[in-house]
Amino acid sequence: MPLRSASEFPITPDPEALQDTYQDCRAALVSANRSRGVLKAQSDRRGVVITELQRELVELEADLADEARAKARLHALNAKLGTVIRELEETGDAMVGLIDESERQSGFWLVEMFRRLVQQATRWRSVKAKAAELASEAAEAGTSASKLGSQP
Repeated sequence: MPLRSASEFPITPDPEALQDTYQDCRAALVSANRSRGVLKAQSDRRGVVITELQRELVELEADLADEARAKARLHALNAKLGTVIRELEETGDAMVGLIDESERQSGFWLVEMFRRLVQQATRWRSVKAKAAELASEAAEAGTSASKLGSQP
């Protein structure tokens, strides 16, 4: 039954039509209440959907924040690894230079060259250990980031 406006019903119905007017009013009220119930149920369902979407958005925001932190950490580790690799290259070049120079020298200079070569080798080992430590951190961060990316 379509909804009827209250203005369709007489304010003072005829006494002979009172029963019919009452039945019409009652039918209109029942119809309006049913429609109201349907609208409320739809509103409730929308509310549940909205609540679920809000929860999912909060989870997504947290996941994106975690991913951003992991990416920032990986970027920082990459920068450190770049520095370590440059340092390894410089140390290796210095060692090669000392070896080349030592081939042209003899006597006391050779001892000094050997001492400097040992210093460079020590520096090489130190930087290499730092590189291994950073690579391990990067691997752990990469594993954490890949776990975050693989979550549904």
